[in-house]
Amino acid sequence: MQVSKKLLLKFISYSIVGFICTLIYFLAVFILVELFNKEPVFASAIAFMIMTVFSFFLNIRYTFGGDVSSKNFIRFFIVAGIGFILNFTIMHTMVNVLSFHYSIGELTTILIIPLVNFTLNNYWTFKSNTG
Repeated sequence: MQVSKKLLLKFISYSIVGFICTLIYFLAVFILVELFNKEPVFASAIAFMIMTVFSFFLNIRYTFGGDVSSKNFIRFFIVAGIGFILNFTIMHTMVNVLSFHYSIGELTTILIIPLVNFTLNNYWTFKSNTG
């Protein structure tokens, strides 16, 4: 299976945006926990939403193009939700069912979820912009 250069460049851009958004996520968790004394799980959930909003706008600007629309925003959040559920399912299975160290679960999620999310966003969320 040969991947087009355009698709590969789009995935690289998606990965860079993902890295930036991961930094935003960790910064938001840190600020909420350390400066505002919020409970870490609550802070993580809020940071996930903040990161997803940043990710949406950065991906429109640098990865997929197109206009901001409520349809794309809702679809993007649905894909993020799928990624969130997939992350939980993989981690639960790896750690609690298969008794692997959590780092193996994290490695597995890092390999699977970005590919799933990119594919869904490229071919569904931003379908009209994939050209």
